Amino acid sequence: MKLSASSILINSLLNNNIEFIFGYPGGAVLHIYDAIFLSGIKHILVRHEQAAAHMADGYTRSSNKIGVVLVTSGPGFTNCITSIATANFDNSSIIILCGQVVKKLISQNSFQELDNLNISLSIVRNFFSLNCFYNIQYILSKTLSIAKLKKTGPIVIDFPKDLTSKKNFLRNKFPYIKNKKKFIEKKNINFLTYKRPIILVGGGLKNQKTFLLFENFIKKKKIPFISSFMGLGGFNYRNPYYLGWLGMHGDACVNTIVHFSDLIICLGTRLDDRITNNTDKFCPYSKIIHVDIDKNQISKNIYCNNFFIMEIEFFLQNNINFNINKNWWKFIIFFKKFFKNKYKNNFLICKPQGVIEFSYYISKGKFLISSDVGQHQMFIAKYYNFNYKSFISSGGLGTMGFGLPSSIGTKFANKNKKILLITGEGSFQMMMQELSTCKQYKINILIINLNNQSLGMVKQWQELNYSNRFSNSYVYSIPNFKMLFKSYNFYSFDVYNLKNFYLLLNKLLKLDIFCFLNIYIVQKENVYPIQLYEKSMCEFISFFSIIKYEKKFSFFSK
Repeated sequence: MKLSASSILINSLLNNNIEFIFGYPGGAVLHIYDAIFLSGIKHILVRHEQAAAHMADGYTRSSNKIGVVLVTSGPGFTNCITSIATANFDNSSIIILCGQVVKKLISQNSFQELDNLNISLSIVRNFFSLNCFYNIQYILSKTLSIAKLKKTGPIVIDFPKDLTSKKNFLRNKFPYIKNKKKFIEKKNINFLTYKRPIILVGGGLKNQKTFLLFENFIKKKKIPFISSFMGLGGFNYRNPYYLGWLGMHGDACVNTIVHFSDLIICLGTRLDDRITNNTDKFCPYSKIIHVDIDKNQISKNIYCNNFFIMEIEFFLQNNINFNINKNWWKFIIFFKKFFKNKYKNNFLICKPQGVIEFSYYISKGKFLISSDVGQHQMFIAKYYNFNYKSFISSGGLGTMGFGLPSSIGTKFANKNKKILLITGEGSFQMMMQELSTCKQYKINILIINLNNQSLGMVKQWQELNYSNRFSNSYVYSIPNFKMLFKSYNFYSFDVYNLKNFYLLLNKLLKLDIFCFLNIYIVQKENVYPIQLYEKSMCEFISFFSIIKYEKKFSFFSK
């Protein structure tokens, strides 16, 4: 029996348990859309191609499934570039199926024809260009096997339109590529000479098997650990050895404690500029041990004294020994108490910190959280206690507009769970056309909009560094959100104080509806601490900095 290339492509996806395709039709992919119509695979029609890849990204991050995107040639693919870069920065495994003009028109500046390879080369992990009917199954199987690895990124498959229309005999129904199982011999690894060790975990920890191994490892070794922003949600926040998160707006106690450690074991983190600040002043007393499956990340930003290119689960299975000084624990406990998050709450107004904390306590942490980028993103990281794999956000690229489409993708992957999107009015307006997608597919999510009527993070920087010259950081033309959501037959409420928010959220938790809470927060609230540019990790703008007292601690000698 002869089959078209489009049918083979769709059947291969179905044979690999792909349930959804997120996409937008166009001329170069109409043969594939015809095959979708005749198959059992579910297609989610987005309103913008950027949203398609964001949805696939959220779908992948919130589950162990692979998100697949289908877009047409030319502007269809270029509209995806931002969301592909977002997935690449955060190592999210999505597959982008991209149409192309017929073979004879390639490289002739044809209508909707672009060089997709060179446009996307720096932001994808793999790029495959189909040029033969018989390569389709092999390339798709290879792509899926790569995507199933624990740390990959976006993979693009580019195919000419005329190739998808041809019919031929199927060579092999299941051309799977078998992955060879790696066997790594267990070793004794001793860190006995270090008295002040700490473990830093990143986004690479977000794997079910690694999660359980890590929990048991920490419980057995009794060693303190911290996380990067992307590491949040990769472990149990109730773990007594967890100190907080490191970074530009991270916990003040963690930024101080890590500065004075003498050994940092980095598990699955890139050690980028947001968690190191000035690389020359980063943890001057520490030796860095880096564990990662990507050799390109080793000593990329910070010199590593030793490294292990392997999966975290293999590293944790080794016999690793520590010798922690009791004074180190006393130091940690003191600064955990000293730098405890402090803010004055008021039930008659809405402070963003209070809104985030109430969201957690009222829901008992049962929400899957998606966020956009800005001040609200940092408030979430500081005041919401995450369960395993319950936090999805754009970390590396910091893409405004990521929140709404990613929360939709998260809902498709977790149909029986409640999804909470926390956003700001600036980010939300970038992708709000996807409300139409929510209406079409009856996606019920709860949206909390922390409305300070400005681009909060930009405003904070202008306040600190530009003498309060607020150039284009205030949004003077915010839409009437009530009328907007009413046009989609969605519920919307304006909230002005914490008391009303508390009562409203309690009621909404019992309902399965789409609802938008427009919460007017105090405009002057900023995110603290904030790192001082080109300084060490323990130098930040807050109510206290330990750098003045560094020499008084006798055991901090180089």
